[in-house]
Amino acid sequence: MSPTTSKPEESALPKSISCDVAIVGYGPVGMVLSGLLAQRGFNVIVVERHHTLYPLARAGHYDGETMRTFQALGVADAVEIAAQPMLLWNLVTADMEVLATIHLGEGGAGWKESYLSYQPEIEKILDARARELGVTVYNGVEALQIDQSADRATVTCRPVDDENAELTVIDAAFVIGADGANSFVRESLGIERAQLGFAPMDSLVIDFKLNDSDRELDRLPEVLQVLDPERPQLAGRWEGRNYSRFEFILHEGEDAEEFAAIENCWKLLEMWDLSPADGEIERGIVYRFEATLAPEWRDGRILLAGDAAHTMPPTMGQGLCSGIRDAINLVWKLDAVLRDQAEVSFLDTVHSERSAHVQHLIEMCVGLGEMWNTRDLESAHRRDEMLRMGNVPPAPAFPRLGAGIVAAETDHSLIVDGRPAPQGRVAFGGQADRLDEFASGWQIVSRHALPDGLFSAGQQSVLDELEFGFSHVSRGPGPDYYIDVDGEYELWFRKHGVRAFIQRPDKYVFGAVAELTDLPALVDALGSSLEDAGWKFAFEREAVDSDDISVVGSARIPYPETVDFSHASDAAEQLFTSFFSAKTRRKINETHVHFHPDQVYYADATLGWHWDTNEELRGVWKQYMPFWKSTAKSYPVQVAGDTTTGAAVVVTDTPELFGGEIRAIAIIDFADEKITRWIDYWDGRGFGSDAVSKMRTPAENFPDTVGEDTVDDRHAPEMAKAVDALMRAIASGDAAQLDKILAYDATFEDFALRTQLRGSAAIARYIKRASGRLPYQGADVIHIVGNAQGGGFEWMPATPAAPRGAAIVTLNETGKVTSLGITYDGAALDDDQIITLSGLAVEPRR
Repeated sequence: MSPTTSKPEESALPKSISCDVAIVGYGPVGMVLSGLLAQRGFNVIVVERHHTLYPLARAGHYDGETMRTFQALGVADAVEIAAQPMLLWNLVTADMEVLATIHLGEGGAGWKESYLSYQPEIEKILDARARELGVTVYNGVEALQIDQSADRATVTCRPVDDENAELTVIDAAFVIGADGANSFVRESLGIERAQLGFAPMDSLVIDFKLNDSDRELDRLPEVLQVLDPERPQLAGRWEGRNYSRFEFILHEGEDAEEFAAIENCWKLLEMWDLSPADGEIERGIVYRFEATLAPEWRDGRILLAGDAAHTMPPTMGQGLCSGIRDAINLVWKLDAVLRDQAEVSFLDTVHSERSAHVQHLIEMCVGLGEMWNTRDLESAHRRDEMLRMGNVPPAPAFPRLGAGIVAAETDHSLIVDGRPAPQGRVAFGGQADRLDEFASGWQIVSRHALPDGLFSAGQQSVLDELEFGFSHVSRGPGPDYYIDVDGEYELWFRKHGVRAFIQRPDKYVFGAVAELTDLPALVDALGSSLEDAGWKFAFEREAVDSDDISVVGSARIPYPETVDFSHASDAAEQLFTSFFSAKTRRKINETHVHFHPDQVYYADATLGWHWDTNEELRGVWKQYMPFWKSTAKSYPVQVAGDTTTGAAVVVTDTPELFGGEIRAIAIIDFADEKITRWIDYWDGRGFGSDAVSKMRTPAENFPDTVGEDTVDDRHAPEMAKAVDALMRAIASGDAAQLDKILAYDATFEDFALRTQLRGSAAIARYIKRASGRLPYQGADVIHIVGNAQGGGFEWMPATPAAPRGAAIVTLNETGKVTSLGITYDGAALDDDQIITLSGLAVEPRR
């Protein structure tokens, strides 16, 4: 289908009207959608129930990726003048102690990382551009009914102020609902939004206009996140060029109307030294923020975008940004369908790509919000101490697109696949500008020139049909090169180990390759991906064996595959492989599904932290997991036991997770093959004794138990017998008895001492030499897990000053101990004790 050329008069609402695309809703998402479609030559009609542009601000933040879309629309320069780049973000206590400062710079999309704006000013720019491009906008008109057939869709509407007015029917190839969280279009389709586990949060938003916009506010230099358990709040000096914004979270039960009263607004602003003499409150209003996601975004020829499809808390300022991402994703695909290059089903990739992205982003927002806005004093104390020590959550890696027109996610995938492509300044023909100003549509962007004859005839046909452009970007000038003016592409290629990538029309990376010779396989993968989704190639594509496509394959384990499962059941191997793969990939739902829905106790025995319910534990994943770096890994080293009698697992957490390395022994119980109890024991010295002491629960509140009474004993009798004999021999320091319990080639490792011994005689002699000094000598065993192959146990020390700990044990067929690993918090022992115990591992001359 080609773009229609007829355009109705905007002065009156006719009885019937036809267009390519009808859009319900004219906020920023509707404006960008309509403008981008009109820019491609399509006839677009928008109906908006408000008579004029909404005069008050809602969203106040957008990022460099959004700015790149504004660049495509042709309004970026105007928006940049009206907005304000966000330079830094301070995390402060209620007393204004700066806990951390996050500096913001370039966003990698050719623009700054973050911008602060006053939404009505931005909407004026977007509206003017959309109308300039030929979009027809009917303000003061509401949609009453949405209908569709196999080939068309209709919107029945009328003026909002005249119930007796004659109805108008807008006939369109497609209808898009961009009509906000209370979407009429979504409700017409009968689509119910799913709540994503975030309790609705009421927040008072105050927009303040200073009399003198040039004035410096001593207490508010930029953006402050006030981590006050009594009243969490956000304060921003700049909202565009003339405004400031303040947000205050309401307590449960507070009356929204009373809290938003002008008298209370002025009272709240007093802490920022603002009064009526300094300016005026533009508005103070309580918003309810939710985390919701529509399960479907398309029904036939009717689609959803923006808040009509999803809503999220404002923690990361990604609500508007996500809606603009929907728009740029939808536009190029709708273009292909309207031009009969793809089936209508091709539009399903909008949902599959964007929904997964949005859900992950919502989880990140919820996690960060729960960290910043906690009212729990103990949690707030732990958070503040972590920040004081410099353990600031790293800038999270934004999620990749879900399945769709993107290289399959495998262990071979590069981190850039399915994420925004870089944009730097380049020079060509004596002119310098951002690359998008020279190159649009499908692109292969490469560090080096592509060799002649690289692609087969079939691959070249794919490139030709998609009208691929080729952008060779180099710091050294040459024929048909783009000069990498600032070296940004060079840095990006080096950082990611990439030599070329395929860039989609929406500026996302379909896939990248480490060598130019891998590009043909990537083109094959693109062709297959498009064809599977409904692209109608004008030629018969060559059959491609997926095994020959290096970027396509099954996902592999994302951590070192050196786990010792020799004393674990097959079920335990499968469960822990699944659990740690999901955890390392930062998949909240896939990680949490391994825990029992009704019975959960999870504790860190070293720090004295614990979570008693399934929902509390899920909150921990949401709080931390989205902010782990992509290089962070959590993986098992050794597993002993099964999913019935319980298991012990040696776990490594790399420093990117929590700021320091953790090598732990976890004692784990199960019911119905789901985890019911998980206790981590680890040495604080390896992490950093000072850091651990600050994070540890104060002595007066340190728990006496670790939930051992929340589960039944299910261990095998062979394990109980071995543990009893082992601890009796250690308590007495009886080397001869130990020698009988241990297998001849047994190994012993003390994680806290970094000591490892091999051989039953050597182990027995060490225990005898160290007798009277070992923190686990004479300890009470409080819980045992495992089967006849192996498992573990926990102990409480004989003296209060000694640390509690855990052990992993493996047994041979005769019940003898083949390996014993022990850990406890070495930070609880002084340096002399550690040095003495370590030194005793050295065999004296005999």
